[in-house]
Formats: sequence, C-alpha cells, structure tokens
Amino acid sequence: MGYGIRPDLSSGKKINLDRIYHEIIKPAVIESGFECIRGDEVLDSGLIDESMYYGILESDLVIADLTTLNPNAIYELGVRHGVRKYRTIIMMETGDKFFFDLNHNRTLTYTYVKNNNKFAEEAKFVKSRLKALIEAIIKENQVDSPLYKFIPDLREPVKDFGEVQQQKNTKPLFERINRAIGLRKNERYDEAKTYFSSLVKDIPSDPYFRQQMALCTYKSEHRSPLEALNEALQILNPLENTVDPETNGLLGAIFKKKFYLSKDESDIIKSIEYYKKAYSVYCDYYNGENYAFCMLLRASLLKEGEEKMELKVVAKHIYREVFENNRNYVEDEVNTDYEIWTLATLASCSLVLDFKEQADGYENKFLSKADKMMRMSYQVQKQKLVKLLEL
Repeated sequence: MGYGIRPDLSSGKKINLDRIYHEIIKPAVIESGFECIRGDEVLDSGLIDESMYYGILESDLVIADLTTLNPNAIYELGVRHGVRKYRTIIMMETGDKFFFDLNHNRTLTYTYVKNNNKFAEEAKFVKSRLKALIEAIIKENQVDSPLYKFIPDLREPVKDFGEVQQQKNTKPLFERINRAIGLRKNERYDEAKTYFSSLVKDIPSDPYFRQQMALCTYKSEHRSPLEALNEALQILNPLENTVDPETNGLLGAIFKKKFYLSKDESDIIKSIEYYKKAYSVYCDYYNGENYAFCMLLRASLLKEGEEKMELKVVAKHIYREVFENNRNYVEDEVNTDYEIWTLATLASCSLVLDFKEQADGYENKFLSKADKMMRMSYQVQKQKLVKLLEL
C-alpha cells in the first residue's frame, strides 16, 4: 500500500493511508497471529527492492490496499499473484473503481471518513471483517491468484534466498519519512530537504518525496528567493508533464512566487496553467482558490477591455464553484491543517461573492482553529485579495 495522506482521484477524497494501516490492517493481522510489516518498515540498508520482493515471495500472507490506485501497490500485487497461489487479500476504499482483471477477486472494501468518532466505528467494523477474512483464507487455502486459477498446472517458483543481509546502523524507511516531515513542519527546511533528497535517491518512483524536496527548497531562507524557486523547478522537472494535482499545485505556487519577484506576466500565466490543470483533475479547494486568485492577479495587469473582464468573470465563477463544493463541511470534522484551511477558503470565496455575513463567520471559525503561522498567512493573502477586488 501507499503511505501518508494521498489524494484519491476516483472519490475526490484525501485518504490517510497511515491511519488505515495502523488502526485497521496492522492490529487485525497481529490479532490473527501474524507479524505485520509494511514496505516502509523494512530496514532501509540500500536493499529496499530486494527486501520488498523477498517479502512478497516469502510472506505467509500479503494484503494489498489499492486505495488511491497507487501504481506501485498494483504492480506489487501483480508480482504476488505471479509467485503465490494463495493467501493474498485485496483491500480498497469504496470510492475507487475496480479494475477488470481484479473485479472477480475477493476484495474487502471500506469507507474512509474524516470524523474521528465515525472513523473509529468504521475501523472496528472493517478490522473484524479483515480478521474473519484472514481466518477463512488460512482455513480454506483457496487459490486467489487469477494466474493460477486460469492456469492450474502452473507451479509456484521456489528459491532459497538465505538471509537478507542488512548493513549496520540502518533505520526503517518510515523513521526517515517521519523525521523529514517533522523537520519540515518545524520550518527546518534545509535539514528536511537533505532527508527528502536521500529518499528521492532511494525511491525515485514515488513523486511525494520529490514534491516535498521542492517545497523545502523554495521555502528555505538560506539562498536568494529566485535561486530557491529556480532550483525547486529543476527538482520538479522530471514530474512536469503529469496530471498529478500535488505536482501541478506546487508548480503553480512556484510560478506565482516568481511573478511577485519578477513582475513578468509569463510567470503568472504559467501559474494559472498549472493551477487550472490541478483543479480540473481534482476539483479541490486549494488549487481552485489559487487558480481563481491568479486569474484576478493577471487581470490586474491589463487595461480595461474584453480580456480583463473575461478573466474577472471566470475567476468569480471558480470562486463560486469552490464555495459550493465546500460549503457543506461538517464542523466536527475540521481537525487537520488541510480541513482548517477549508474555512479560510470559504471566507475568501464569500468575500469575493459579497456574502459579508458568511465571510465573517467562516473567518472567525478559521481564526479560532488556526495557529499563528496560518493566521498570518491568511491575513497577507486576504489583503492582496481585497486590493485585487478594488481594481
């Protein structure tokens, strides 16, 4: 499975995969009498791929959670089906669509909810179902690999791996990830960048580490802002031609920051392009609000005329769309930074749409939950928005 908080393009949710693992999968597996190891818990000694494939081949039981349609997880499931007839479980969030080649497999589905109380209820229910499924699979020893179902005479490969050697002074991958995220959250961006850089080197296929490396680079204050932004662009260059909303959102932010330094219209045009691409795929509040804001920013550069009017009309339309898509939030579920920022976005959208009472209400709710840095960032952005609305 993947790890961390990942966007799920099928359901439009952001899924906390770590929570699924630690509160559902791992306890269910341990209570069923197995040792449970996720890919990022393997000791990282430069033998990450070898350890992973050894685990896929030799494990008595493999669970593949394909939520967010993680390509690595899908590929690794295929490897497992190729080398083992039995004891493979597929899990998936209900918002995801089944693949043709997997929809005949026994699959455990669950519904991800952000509300803590509701999640606890769902986790308890899904954990009991997973334990029952594990028990049934062990008892039945039923073929669950499509390959061995359709080619029953095929034999499983057998290989004597011996011991997987591990170097000294190694750390599980999740420790490095948690350390990097912790440094980033504490604004120790240069140190965090070093960790993310090593993760990019060891796991080049995962875009998350490259995204975080770029984020830490342009937020660092130990170089000129323009140099930092250009370096961040270089880091993201291998991911540039993608529909991934996280990457496109980062590129949009970088070019917006470049515009404030350069005053070059081409930078704000590029920012609009990237935010638009991200928003058209994911329809999330972050990329939507920034897409609309940059449209107003570009309009402010133009003289009165048809193009300026069109930009302002489209921007207002996007603000309205973002407002309508997010206005039905559940206040009890506003816990994480991402959810708290939803309130700030609703306040900004209400301001643009001239819903004064609602703008004040959302702003007050945001300020009551936000930390100092979030409040400062919001006030700076609000001042810029007010000026743009006056033009």
